[in-house]
Amino acid sequence: LVSRPEIALAAILHPLVAKVFYDGPSYWRVQSAIEISGQARDLAPSIKEPEACRALVEWTDIKERWADHIPGNPGDLWEWLLEQPTDRLTDLLAVVTAANLNAVNAKHDHSRDRLNHADEIATTLKLDMGQHWTPEAAFLSRLSKVQLAEVMAEAGCAGDAIKVIGKAQKAEAVALAEKALQGKTWLPIPLRARNVENPEIGAVGMEAV
Repeated sequence: LVSRPEIALAAILHPLVAKVFYDGPSYWRVQSAIEISGQARDLAPSIKEPEACRALVEWTDIKERWADHIPGNPGDLWEWLLEQPTDRLTDLLAVVTAANLNAVNAKHDHSRDRLNHADEIATTLKLDMGQHWTPEAAFLSRLSKVQLAEVMAEAGCAGDAIKVIGKAQKAEAVALAEKALQGKTWLPIPLRARNVENPEIGAVGMEAV
């Protein structure tokens, strides 16, 4: 196996692909000699309105496109992997690795070492969540009017627009804030690169995402 890296790649993918793309009885039918226990991280429970999360929708689309090519019968997975060219296997490895990435800062699981490594991966990738997330009504509606004003101020919105928020009804305030924030680069703390200074508004972003 050491001298056949292309087969080693297929072998290490075997249990990882099974974990990500098969579930229930189908998954348990896959037996692998490679002792790697992958995960199938589901981010939806960590997001209050997953259907409004553009990044999650994009990720789901990626998985579904790959699922169209993965054999429906788990017993065919190994032969299918061996038939794939190396570049396709490396693309698949990227997908199942992403599926195993745990960068969630949960109340019951907030390992600093794990989260630091997740930050290092994001930095290496030059990840900019501003390309995948914008402050829209689904997020802004969970903030108080005071918090909306704080977000707008931090994002550099005009002072007059911020003052209007305090006088408006909540629904109108959300709509006004959403319009004012269009084209701005504001992100809540959980979505910011770690080299960005975290002001107090971060507590608002942490609770609402």
